Amino acid sequence: MKRSWNYWLIVALAIPLTTLFLYIASAQGADNDHDAQKQSEEDRELFDDLRFERGFKIIDIARKPRALGTLNLTEPMKDEDDASGAPAWGLAQHNSKYDLTRCDVRSEGSARFVETPSQRVALSTNVLGENVLTLRVSTDQEYASPRRANEPWIHLLLTYDFPKQNRVAFKDVDSLIFSCDARVADWKRLQSVESYDSNIHATQASVYFAIPNGKPGSEDLDDYIWFGVSFFDDRYEVQSSYVALDGDPKTIGTGKLIYRLGDQKTIDTILGGVNPYSGDWAHIEFDLKRYLPEALAAAQKRGLLTHSEPDDFVIAHFNFGWETPGVYESTLEIKNLHLRARRSEGQ
Repeated sequence: MKRSWNYWLIVALAIPLTTLFLYIASAQGADNDHDAQKQSEEDRELFDDLRFERGFKIIDIARKPRALGTLNLTEPMKDEDDASGAPAWGLAQHNSKYDLTRCDVRSEGSARFVETPSQRVALSTNVLGENVLTLRVSTDQEYASPRRANEPWIHLLLTYDFPKQNRVAFKDVDSLIFSCDARVADWKRLQSVESYDSNIHATQASVYFAIPNGKPGSEDLDDYIWFGVSFFDDRYEVQSSYVALDGDPKTIGTGKLIYRLGDQKTIDTILGGVNPYSGDWAHIEFDLKRYLPEALAAAQKRGLLTHSEPDDFVIAHFNFGWETPGVYESTLEIKNLHLRARRSEGQ
């Protein structure tokens, strides 16, 4: 059949247009792949196992800082030889008379929990599908009498240790953004007015990072700062900033500088304006890289880390939970934990 010149004109135009459309689609797909790869490179999650599916390593420094065992509140643990089954997270129950690993895991509604006379650790799922970790202490079951100065005190902390070979260096990122949601569900002081001394008795929850010098060959290699953000302290509705040495390693403490942010500015900027005394959920978010220079300056003012620059430091350890040197019941709930390393394009 003979075809008109109009037909062949249409065919001639259609072939390059089809090729053009295929090229554009291919290019768009490549751009999408590139964007995904770029996002992966620029915004990396540093916490593993965000839903705590591999359980927790239980640690007590009073028992020669070693793991007491593992606790899993979700699925059964994998074989111990399987590295992928090892817990990424820890629970530090320093100075407790009890051992969380000797408790049976029980269920109540959506929660699975373990409980000793002085501690309760629970993992539940809320209506939004978020995992909520609950840490509760009842220290009247720990102290035979109110604690005196220089005596050890009760801790119940969620912890995370970054393997030395995988620690992220501050010099390699533009920001290190920590974020989570937290609330103090309840707290109550149980000791008498006569026995209470605000200088040594409290229940408090702070976020802390151990930030060491990781520069090979540095005179300060492995020396570190405790950088923290005060979340709750029953003694002060608005917590104060705190800069001091962490005790004496020969008796109690690490001897390292604690640089902890506090005051109303912290509530307004880091806690989103939510006062933890309210019992409401607060969104905690801050950039460690932003605050490291001032923490290092405070250390060097005290003659510490004098051979260090901000770019020499790495992230080594995180903890958040209760330190309770007084006689209290207190409950902390935590969800949506993240630590993201971000860098700009082309870095």
